[in-house]
Amino acid sequence: MSRACRRLVSPPDVGPTMSFALYDDLAGLRFWRQSELHLRRRIRDAVLDTVRDTLADINQMWAFEEVETPPMMPLARMSAAYDRADVFVLQDPPGGDRPYALRAETTDGSYAIAARILRTTRLRPPLCVWQMGYSYRRETRDGATAAKLRLNAFTQLELQLIHAEDTKADIAGPLRDALVPVIQRMSGLETRLIASDRLPPYATETIDIECLQPDGEWREVASTSRRTDFPAVPGFKPCKVVELAFGMDRLVALANGGL
Repeated sequence: MSRACRRLVSPPDVGPTMSFALYDDLAGLRFWRQSELHLRRRIRDAVLDTVRDTLADINQMWAFEEVETPPMMPLARMSAAYDRADVFVLQDPPGGDRPYALRAETTDGSYAIAARILRTTRLRPPLCVWQMGYSYRRETRDGATAAKLRLNAFTQLELQLIHAEDTKADIAGPLRDALVPVIQRMSGLETRLIASDRLPPYATETIDIECLQPDGEWREVASTSRRTDFPAVPGFKPCKVVELAFGMDRLVALANGGL
């Protein structure tokens, strides 16, 4: 049995508690209770332990750095996957005439601070830069509702595994295989890996992690991608990234039976 499996723990007995929509019945903004926050942290820790153990088995040189980046960002730096219809643009931006928006994902901030860390510290790839925090999306185009576990403000756990472009070891494969039983144990639901129905231009491969809901529908709870868009850092060989992104509110909701 792997170290990651030995560390697995069952979800706490939180009973039927759910998050609440308390702002004029706007379902996409949720309020969370202590038991749900505790479960969110336990899932986070189980994921992090599994990633650390799996990477250590591949290469003992992996370093980990937790970061926190601003929830506001220049609109010009937003991924091309999102346009103004997808994001919340600020009416009075801190950048003056330069448009800012609430971030739709945390990747850009993680990339920016990771590049800074590599330029100014002794840390070198392989390096995992990770954070857990809010992201914001309108979720209006397809009529998405909280019942579909698509929220306007939601918590992401995102890990950017930065490695040299010429790294020979497979990183993404062993991580995916190790994470499936963790998610299954923490959610209490059947869990699978499946190729994503969308391949972003920055990725060569995207594999989703899905859980089987009681209604028989599979729901994505995490996405894993091999990315090629990490910025060049002077003095370093070109790097690629394995990205792990988890929808923590979805996982908590599924573990508790819904929102």
